[in-house]
Amino acid sequence: MGYVPHPTEIEYKSASRALRIVFSDDHEAVYPTRYLRGFCPCARCQGHTSGPHKFIEHQAPQAEVVDVRQVGNYAINIVFADGHDTGIYSFQRLREICPCPACMPQGLSDEYR
Repeated sequence: MGYVPHPTEIEYKSASRALRIVFSDDHEAVYPTRYLRGFCPCARCQGHTSGPHKFIEHQAPQAEVVDVRQVGNYAINIVFADGHDTGIYSFQRLREICPCPACMPQGLSDEYR
């Protein structure tokens, strides 16, 4: 695996329910927390399969972020208001699902906002 940019800034914006991440290559991503919670990569949410991740519906208040913790040098763990805290979001995965216009030209579906 090649170089994967790492976060240099992580900020939760409660008013917009979004997690803002600036990466070491100056790329800025703003992830709606419902999007992150819905695509949580943990086995409890996604099962023990290797297929594409599926979106799991959650109510908006449950998608609020309570804490963000660094996991080693490769990922973050997000703690949600519903107590869910088992998802480990690798920096590579965060870049793959970045919803910014440059990474996702078609835009993020309202279903994930």
